[in-house]
Amino acid sequence: MSAALAHLLSDHPELSSIIWSVGDRPGVLTGHKIDETGQGEIVDACAEIMGGHVARTSHPFGQDGQGVAQLVTTYDGVPVHVYATYVLPRKHGLTAADLRRLFTGLPLGAVAVIGSGDEA
Repeated sequence: MSAALAHLLSDHPELSSIIWSVGDRPGVLTGHKIDETGQGEIVDACAEIMGGHVARTSHPFGQDGQGVAQLVTTYDGVPVHVYATYVLPRKHGLTAADLRRLFTGLPLGAVAVIGSGDEA
């Protein structure tokens, strides 16, 4: 397993932001990335390199939703399970973190203008 991981990261250093572990689950190389920005594209990159199809799920979590992108495949003959979690914005398109950044530092009574996202 460690040889497969060394091969993977030497050929694809862009995957080094994933936390990889050997031996967490017997016989399976596992990788994860928590609170990734975006929509789990790092797992899409893994699928392009190792093959397989990415499964995505979502569920309510805290003030926002949480998405999970997962891939179960093999690489160099070793079973691999990699996943990433990411924040899903609410209906208005902003996450709780976005709203905190928007309103932090505004004086009391100030009005924050939130665009619709349709601007060109």
